[in-house]
Amino acid sequence: MKTLQYLTSSLLSFFLPVHGLLIAVGFAIVLDTFTGVFKSVKINGWHSVRSRKLSDVVGKVVLYNTAILSIYIMDFYLLSGFFKYWFSADFFFTKIIALVLIVIELTSIKENFEAAYKKDIWKLLKSILRRAKEIEDISDLKP
Repeated sequence: MKTLQYLTSSLLSFFLPVHGLLIAVGFAIVLDTFTGVFKSVKINGWHSVRSRKLSDVVGKVVLYNTAILSIYIMDFYLLSGFFKYWFSADFFFTKIIALVLIVIELTSIKENFEAAYKKDIWKLLKSILRRAKEIEDISDLKP
């Protein structure tokens, strides 16, 4: 029993530097899931939400986290010295992969929002920026 505790604590301490990345990717997956359910309910109603589709989220979480942990092992033993020399960052490749996964999820969130509200986010942001440029003084703002 002690051996299993030692092994578990050793593995947890080895993977401790990437726990923030795992949390960030997990949060992006959860946010994507919520926006996907919202889009589905807004377009087709509650009957369109199926547990089969929601169970795919578990597979995505396992796949993404396994990918990050695998890349971290490769980064720790093989790539760390190279990337540390060139970029002065620890586990640079692992961070890049996590960023790519988060961008994938953010793209899906954007698509869910656009499908639910039938509005283009980029056009909306451009119009907000154009309006912000027109304001010269804070007193120009009206409630």
